[in-house]
Amino acid sequence: MFTRAILLTLISLGAVAARADTLDKPVIGPKLICFKYSTFYLDEGESIAELSGSPEGISVSVTSRSGHFSIGEGEIFAPAKGLKRLVYSNGSTSVYRVRGRGGRYAIYGPTSFSNGKPRLIIWLTGINLRGRKNDKSVYSRFEIRDPSGLKCEHTFTYSWDFLPEQ
Repeated sequence: MFTRAILLTLISLGAVAARADTLDKPVIGPKLICFKYSTFYLDEGESIAELSGSPEGISVSVTSRSGHFSIGEGEIFAPAKGLKRLVYSNGSTSVYRVRGRGGRYAIYGPTSFSNGKPRLIIWLTGINLRGRKNDKSVYSRFEIRDPSGLKCEHTFTYSWDFLPEQ
């Protein structure tokens, strides 16, 4: 598994900004992908080959038949600003379309550090995500939950533990 940590900055727009690193071997769907606080089902024909990460977040780039999109999971995202509209809800996971530059979705749910209250955990972005009904085929595959008891086929996580010792 890829364990090299890359320092990055989480900016207020929710993007995870850093130099992308290429995985030694791309992750190819279909697979259940787990992050620290969420899961995503990588569909047939989709792949993950690039990621960037920090002690407080991670971002992966997904290539699909319809283009590219990015998944950024973080512990320190500020609540989404601007006009947002609930577009999907499943259990305790809520997806909001956020107006602004490009296609952006903010995905909220409770975590182990939020005392059961929903927090912004995922930013989903991509030029092929345009606020149309077919975007649901992507954002409906997310779930904010503790993946520790699941049989994840691939896991991407982050932590201060990954920093090299000085």
